Amino acid sequence: MFDVGFWELALIFVVALVVVGPERMPGLIRTTGQWLGRMQRVARELRSEFEREAHTQEFKALNREFLEEDRRLKELARNPLGAPTSREAALEQAAAAEPAPLAEAAAGEPADAVAVAATTTPAAPASKAGDPA
Repeated sequence: MFDVGFWELALIFVVALVVVGPERMPGLIRTTGQWLGRMQRVARELRSEFEREAHTQEFKALNREFLEEDRRLKELARNPLGAPTSREAALEQAAAAEPAPLAEAAAGEPADAVAVAATTTPAAPASKAGDPA
């Protein structure tokens, strides 16, 4: 964080010794050490709290995925063939399996247009004059 070398620390020590005096210097060093220790503890606690919160969020996401997969597998175990288990699910599955012409008719096209489209066949390709058919 701070790039403080030996000479910078020596200069700080000499200035503190001149300003504070030799009789109060041990108390100043002790107090400074205590404050530095407290700051380190607070920084360590914050870092561990952030890591714990990150792990908590990760575990919540994994738990949510696990419970979702568990629910899906339990449903599959109850109903291995994929048949709907409720009336609403049966209706939804039947609606999804509805043939295309009936679905188009239900979408609003006239029924006779659907019937005409279903009965007409594509035209055969025209044969060329020299090709035997």
